[in-house]
Amino acid sequence: MDTVSSPMRGKTVLVTGATGGIGLETARALAKMGAEVTLGARDAARGQAVVDEIVRGGGRAELLEIDLASFASVRRAAERFSAAHSSLDVLVNNAGIAARERRLTADGHELAWQTNFLSHFLLTRLLLPALKAAPKPRVVNVSSEAHRSGRMDWDDLEIERGRYSGYKAYANTKLAQVLFTRELARREPGITVNAVHPGAIATGIWRAAPKFARWILGLVLPPPGKGARPVVRLASSPDVEGVSGQYFDKLREAVPAPAATSDADAARLWQIAEKATG
Repeated sequence: MDTVSSPMRGKTVLVTGATGGIGLETARALAKMGAEVTLGARDAARGQAVVDEIVRGGGRAELLEIDLASFASVRRAAERFSAAHSSLDVLVNNAGIAARERRLTADGHELAWQTNFLSHFLLTRLLLPALKAAPKPRVVNVSSEAHRSGRMDWDDLEIERGRYSGYKAYANTKLAQVLFTRELARREPGITVNAVHPGAIATGIWRAAPKFARWILGLVLPPPGKGARPVVRLASSPDVEGVSGQYFDKLREAVPAPAATSDADAARLWQIAEKATG
């Protein structure tokens, strides 16, 4: 694409989970379109390698170390970003995990709940001033059709008492992301925010699956580049300008699960996330 005429030329973008899978391909694509891309990465060495690759290709990129399993790390990352940038045009909340067994973070939260939802909620809120300083800011929350299997058990959101399964925990976080999208769009009408299911893609999200299952998935699922296309579209395309609070199944707008359409639930989850993240 000709970066001179690209709608992303001169835009500042932050992508979490940008060292592999959909996040990496999203960062590469937006950099090729002329954006200055900040790569949110837990592994500094891997993140710097991606930055170097983008810069060698003529793009603009920088590393932002961030561990979404730590609220302190998220706060430090937001502070560093805000000190270096006056505005943020696009935030892509992409990083995500699925765990085989229930594990707690140092903050005391179930690992997937904090990594996939709470920390992205915190990061987004901390970066609201930077987003509001941009002319037409966008937030893209990478969710999943798995949200249709999710359930907000208000008495046991982090599956402390019920039988834990990695898929159940993952599905709940993806439902939370769609509800978060709905409430953020209501609270911040000046920011375009949407959730997207990028498709079932061969990425590191399957690393918790048994080795044979990972091998099969690698054979049958599309590559990350295909999964990045819907994310890149929501981050950059004039076609979706002004469309906010919606859920996209790949490239088309779709109706999310009934559990994701309650304004009361979206507001309640926001309040819970506010309390959890301080």
